[in-house]
Amino acid sequence: MGLKICFAMFGTARTGGTRVLFEVGNRLAQRGHEVIFCSIRRPNHMWFNFNDKVKFIYPESRSFWLSVGIVNRWFRFLHAPYEVERFRVLAQSIPRDCDITVATYCFTAYAVYRAGVGVGFYYIQHYEPFFFMLDRYYYRMVKETYYLPLKWIVNSSWANRMLEKEIDRKGPVVVPGVDTKVFCPRDIKKEDGTKVIIALGKGDRIKGLNYLFEALKIVKKETRFKLKLVLYGNEPSLVEQSPIPTEYVVNPPDDKLAELYSMADVAVTASLYESSPLPPLEAMACGTPVVTTRYGTEDYCFNGVNSLVVMPEDSKGLADALSRMLTDETLAEELRKNGLKTAKEHTWDETANKVEKLFKNFEKARIQ
Repeated sequence: MGLKICFAMFGTARTGGTRVLFEVGNRLAQRGHEVIFCSIRRPNHMWFNFNDKVKFIYPESRSFWLSVGIVNRWFRFLHAPYEVERFRVLAQSIPRDCDITVATYCFTAYAVYRAGVGVGFYYIQHYEPFFFMLDRYYYRMVKETYYLPLKWIVNSSWANRMLEKEIDRKGPVVVPGVDTKVFCPRDIKKEDGTKVIIALGKGDRIKGLNYLFEALKIVKKETRFKLKLVLYGNEPSLVEQSPIPTEYVVNPPDDKLAELYSMADVAVTASLYESSPLPPLEAMACGTPVVTTRYGTEDYCFNGVNSLVVMPEDSKGLADALSRMLTDETLAEELRKNGLKTAKEHTWDETANKVEKLFKNFEKARIQ
């Protein structure tokens, strides 16, 4: 008998974390479970190819008064902050007959706990207090979500170590996967005489793009190659900061992204810290050698085996790794082959298997 599962979402825009939840939820629905995504932000999930069994609830999009700015001031007047009210609406919108309710972001954990529906889970995809380091109030508020009596699923060994260090608790690690039917080597003609580097183009400080730009300045001076950077995402103005010729591809669909990876000579992730980021795995699946930073990539990026791994905030180290990858064809080919093997070992079906098993075990224990 299938479970009724509700993922409580902050939003459904195209991000790596949202993709993880959609890939898992979609596969659970294919296996006969009733899967619902309940989000307080407006509908924005059409970028993903769902089967027709997955359902969506957008409570706030149906309420005019919760979607206009005047309501923010009104709730402040009533001493009920707008953000607090939004998560109350989310909690009340979770179907009461759900077997499993899943928090997917720090503040949705409060909604799941207060809803008190079925077995409450917290799908942790980062150590999220790091996102609020400049605001002590929110930093503590986010950290408090880890003390709520919810079952945990943690997406990386690094996040689990952070949780054990800071909260003295850890959970089962379920690493994300990659769709090797979509992300696979494409027969794309490479640019003659040009070394192409690809990276996610996001200006958030945590993504470390400034360190990549500094590294490219060094590589440009020290190598004889003609260089080109390909960025993708939704911040095309970032090309103005790049020290080398740069192309920005806005929100490429998966097939196009696979072509971009296949065209590139190296894929780079320069983040200060991540928690199982998808770009390194996607690039590996396309047969593209990977250079990445440490922290959050430990579960599938192994230095000198399937990638080159450097410490974050080290532009010189990043430049050295890029130069090695671009000049040592034997090394690049070895890492490319091992990267393909790694990608095949991390499938979304395997990720969904582990999540499904956790859901079933805790639901069975609750009934007994």
